[in-house]
Amino acid sequence: MAKVLIAEPSADVRALLERSIRRLGHDPVELDRNGGNDQDAVDVLLLEPAFNGGLDLARSMRATQPDLAIVICSIFPPSAELQELAPIAHVLKPFQRDALEEALAAAVTAAA
Repeated sequence: MAKVLIAEPSADVRALLERSIRRLGHDPVELDRNGGNDQDAVDVLLLEPAFNGGLDLARSMRATQPDLAIVICSIFPPSAELQELAPIAHVLKPFQRDALEEALAAAVTAAA
């Protein structure tokens, strides 16, 4: 079972992401802005770049975990800035659940 850190500003979308992660048999982890969770203990980062501080979080995590599997989930198409993070997948919103689950499965496999 992989731990998937969710960096998503919308509570409704976060809930959908959590359900998809659980459906795949993995453990969703919500970002604790107070530092209560260990970001180094996650296998996958699911990132919405519009999340306040999300890009900085991804860069910081990438610096400490060079092999971290990142999935971008955004309304915006891939950009050079996002490609620098070397994401496993970029899922465009609105997305089909299958597309999200395929991206998550690929990220978990890459993290293993």
